[in-house]
Amino acid sequence: MLIYEMSEVEEKASSTSERLREEYRRHVKTQISHDLVDTIATLEQHQEHLLQLCDQLKLAKKQVTNSASETKATINAVFDSFIAAVNESVNTRRRKLLDEVKEVEEEARGPLDQCENMLETRVREAAERIEQGKRLQKHGGVMAKDTVVRYQEEAAAMTSLPEVPALCAVPSVSVEFPGEPSLIEEVQDLINQAGRVSRMGPVQITNIVEQPGALLVSWEEVDEDVSDDGLEFCFECSNTGATDHHTAIFHTKYVGPDYSFLLRDLRAGESYLLRVASRREGAKCFGPWSLVQSAVTNIPHFRWKSGCCPGWSIADDGRLASKITSDLEVLHSDGPLLRAGSSVLFKVVCGGVGCSDEGLGLCCQPVTGPEQLLLPGALFLSAQGCVFLDGVSRVTRLPAIQDKSQVSFAVEKVSSTKFRVYIESQEKQVTYEWGVPSAQEGLWFVGTFGEARWKISVH
Repeated sequence: MLIYEMSEVEEKASSTSERLREEYRRHVKTQISHDLVDTIATLEQHQEHLLQLCDQLKLAKKQVTNSASETKATINAVFDSFIAAVNESVNTRRRKLLDEVKEVEEEARGPLDQCENMLETRVREAAERIEQGKRLQKHGGVMAKDTVVRYQEEAAAMTSLPEVPALCAVPSVSVEFPGEPSLIEEVQDLINQAGRVSRMGPVQITNIVEQPGALLVSWEEVDEDVSDDGLEFCFECSNTGATDHHTAIFHTKYVGPDYSFLLRDLRAGESYLLRVASRREGAKCFGPWSLVQSAVTNIPHFRWKSGCCPGWSIADDGRLASKITSDLEVLHSDGPLLRAGSSVLFKVVCGGVGCSDEGLGLCCQPVTGPEQLLLPGALFLSAQGCVFLDGVSRVTRLPAIQDKSQVSFAVEKVSSTKFRVYIESQEKQVTYEWGVPSAQEGLWFVGTFGEARWKISVH
């Protein structure tokens, strides 16, 4: 009985041991499988990164090859044009100088040719008289005296000599070319200074920040050999949706000394190609373009809220607000759209002479009447140029808001409860520190006018 029980225990122990080994094998197999899956996933991710780097490398090689080819073509075209222009200028100048020589020669040769003809005639006549005299001499014994006398008189009449100009009185044609440096050396110096190959364009776009319906584009000089003094920039933007800078149509958006520009009135979600070039002060043409950058803003443009004020009509996809009644109503933006780091520009498309309770501004919350724009939580610029911050009139006055005026509000975040606001009107600017609620992320922009002629566009 004891032996049977021991055998049964051993069988159970053996079975348990086998089951544990099997479970361990399954665990190891599962773990290996999981490890392989993780390793394969890591390698696949690594492969994806390598393929991305291959694509990036292809683009880099394509940029080098294409830019080099385009630059070679430009160099050849410029110098071919230069050679053609120089040849044309040289030939034109040569013809002009030769024509001048011909004119001097013809003017001088005319009288000399006439004198030559006269001398030849006189020489011929003298020869004939000499022959005549010799014949008379042979027949002197039979010739009448009066014939000899007449011959002598005719011969005496021929003794006068025509006037022939001295050498100092006639042209001795010559031409003068520059001495030192010679004309050839001057041309060679100019040619040696023509053109300058750069690894990159001297100015490059360095930063693009999305704004509501806009892009804030910044650039800088990357050529260390070029001084920043006296530089002027030309910034261009392509037509909407362009992808190839060779076929894109570019439009100049800014020319000036600033190193950034806010490109407004863009369609959200649409791509644009951007480029910039620079030139020294006094230069006629801009230098090479920067690398073309493709950019898009996904932030919808600023817009007025439609349907909230019966006295206002909204058009141009929310950008244009037109006053259609004489009721003084406050028109809001379509939400707290103005956030820190961005700016809003108001353009008075049509306007008149505003009153003290009319104008443009910002507020932390929507207001129901114009009187609330003179309370805490609002920054208001009246049509007469007075600024009210939280209902308190400020000392500085700005130009009055009238027809064709442009007013901008730019906002920076100083802290969680404070904004710095820049107000610019007709090239005059003021700055204020404005305390706002800690949860305030965006601001409403507002406009209030009474007369039914005001039209305000927002950008």
